[in-house]
Amino acid sequence: MGASSQDVYAKYLQHADYGYPLRMPEPMSTLPEDYRKSGLQIGDVGVVDSNGQFDVLFNIWKHSNNPLHRHGVPKNFQPVPCEDVKSSPNAISAGPIHSYGINQILEPAGDKSRSADYEFESSAPAGAILILPHGAMSAELSSLEQFRQVAIQNAIDWYELAKKRYGVEHLDRSLYLITGFYKSRYWSLASFKNPKNDTGKIQARKHESNPNIYPLQLTFPSDRRHSHSGDDSGNINQTVFIRGFKITFSRWLPHPVVLTATEVETTWSKLVRLFNACLSRLRNVSGGHKPPVATSKL
Repeated sequence: MGASSQDVYAKYLQHADYGYPLRMPEPMSTLPEDYRKSGLQIGDVGVVDSNGQFDVLFNIWKHSNNPLHRHGVPKNFQPVPCEDVKSSPNAISAGPIHSYGINQILEPAGDKSRSADYEFESSAPAGAILILPHGAMSAELSSLEQFRQVAIQNAIDWYELAKKRYGVEHLDRSLYLITGFYKSRYWSLASFKNPKNDTGKIQARKHESNPNIYPLQLTFPSDRRHSHSGDDSGNINQTVFIRGFKITFSRWLPHPVVLTATEVETTWSKLVRLFNACLSRLRNVSGGHKPPVATSKL
């Protein structure tokens, strides 16, 4: 199975170190209305689907009778006490974020005679780009350790709820626990992989009906998206990056693995982790102790 559009976009934009990129920043239309107005929230647990949209299962800060939990909550669910959150209204400056091999050669200057407001040259066979005309705000937990422990202790129950929601045959992606995010009202993005030529141009010009949007044009095959007209008086609900913990399940491991959302394991580290898990299982059989879930620090 080939990489999805989300996989390509996230792989080549993740180096920006803002978190895990979402190809579809919009909140899902199936969420309660109040939730759609504010977008993803700290404490959300869910999956990023192959299109790049975050599907919320439940939130560990909210009570079981919250409208978000209309489809149920995990076994033994208890809401976690809220913790301090740090935020910034201008966490990401206005402008483009792009992968290696893409070089900016033209910046906005307000000259309508030009063919584009932004222009880039690409020398890479694959990449991704995101333009945030007004930057992005952020919010993140001040301390992550409580959320890490909650994920470790409850991962199996969370997985069982996800299986009921999606079915085993469709649950082929990791669960995520959100500890922070970057949101923007306006954005344009694109990704590409294996274009016919290794070099090409990327351009963006203000949308004719909305000067806050810069749709992208590429001279080679690509996947492109941009925000809709937006509501200047409304809340900022488009989540361009998430931060948090990724909870991965494998039939080869006795327990789920909890990593930060931006960590990418090498083949060697996977082998080492698998070896350690096997040793833990052997010790468990001989000593009767439950092996811990593997974690890694931020």
